Amino acid sequence: MRTLVLVHGAGRGAELFDGWAESFPGVETIAVDLQDGLDVARASMADYAAAIVRAAAGRSRPLAVCAWSLGGLAAMLAAAELEPEALVLLEPSPPAEIQGLRPEVVPQPGTFEPDPGPRPGRPESSLAYGQRQRGVSVPSLPTSTRTLVVFGDEFRKERGPRLAAFYGADALDAGAATHWDLVLDPGVRRRVADWLARAVSGGERQGLLGGTE
Repeated sequence: MRTLVLVHGAGRGAELFDGWAESFPGVETIAVDLQDGLDVARASMADYAAAIVRAAAGRSRPLAVCAWSLGGLAAMLAAAELEPEALVLLEPSPPAEIQGLRPEVVPQPGTFEPDPGPRPGRPESSLAYGQRQRGVSVPSLPTSTRTLVVFGDEFRKERGPRLAAFYGADALDAGAATHWDLVLDPGVRRRVADWLARAVSGGERQGLLGGTE
């Protein structure tokens, strides 16, 4: 793996991935700011996907994308154009194929403050969030991309084995890890790094459901 693109979730920024580069020595690590250059109140999921494609353009291959929460859904949208060698989804916001469509939800421009968390937040696009609530379709992921879905108990039902099975992805069960732990716990990060080392090097495909360090 030559390049790793890291993608934050709703109401957070690139600083969420501070410290990740230490787990990937010799790899160019890029933390994307999805809101950079955008009118946040009118930012859409398509805008966020385009930001990932721009950040990865011209980077050395093999290329991996690791994305958390709402950023995971944006990365799934970006994958069709980007075709990364590997895609890691840390409890991604589920696409319409998993959560279903909610036609009663009408996305509107605006901003909202994210839920409190262990890292500072910032205003998030109500339009992008509304699109996710309504349902964003990602019918498939590129067949050339090796994909890993990482999940814990907090969102196991909505963002775990069912999502992994639909896309034919590997699954990493993080047990009692919270949604935040998936980006802040160095132990989870090491397991992601181990999977990426195997996936990008072409090693034997392994499902990590219930795996250990």
